[in-house]
Amino acid sequence: MSIKVLIAEDHELYRDGLRLLLQQLFADIEIIEAGDFASTKSALSSHRDIALVLLDIQMPGTSGLNGLKEIKACYPVLPVVVVSTVDYQASIQQMLQLGADGFIAKTSSKDTMLRALKDVLAGEQVIIRDRDDHPAIVLSPRQVDILALLAQGLPNKKIANALNISPTTVREYVSDLLKIFDCDNRTQVVLQARQMGFILD
Repeated sequence: MSIKVLIAEDHELYRDGLRLLLQQLFADIEIIEAGDFASTKSALSSHRDIALVLLDIQMPGTSGLNGLKEIKACYPVLPVVVVSTVDYQASIQQMLQLGADGFIAKTSSKDTMLRALKDVLAGEQVIIRDRDDHPAIVLSPRQVDILALLAQGLPNKKIANALNISPTTVREYVSDLLKIFDCDNRTQVVLQARQMGFILD
């Protein structure tokens, strides 16, 4: 039985490498390729029988985790595995919260990538990292939302409007984030959160 996989990756050489790996795994495989987010959405719309998406989140036409968020909102049961150089534990935590079915670091060896893809296509959740950072900080989705808006330089009132909560609640969240990151002000929180991968530009 043929399997259909979408490789959403803007670098042609890496796309070629993933295609060759998949062809090693399966004799009967149809591979669709997309080099930006617009063509990724077009491919998903045109091919409703795609069994797996290998997604690079850093593609033209999207930023941060917005592309992943949009795909999972439109196709909640479609397996999506992020293949990326964004290899922070905090970032991967957010990807999984948004519905990603796995993560594979682009720096993985060929053999590691082969095993990971085989496991993914067998229905397993795979997380293959190359970094060795283990931050103890775990944030809720709402705290991540607040951080993203702080990174845009928005005041409490605008953050409250954007999230449909009260300015008092925003102040409480900001106060909690200052304690969590052990910072004295918003700017320090944003800088530290960015360094740890909680904020992706």
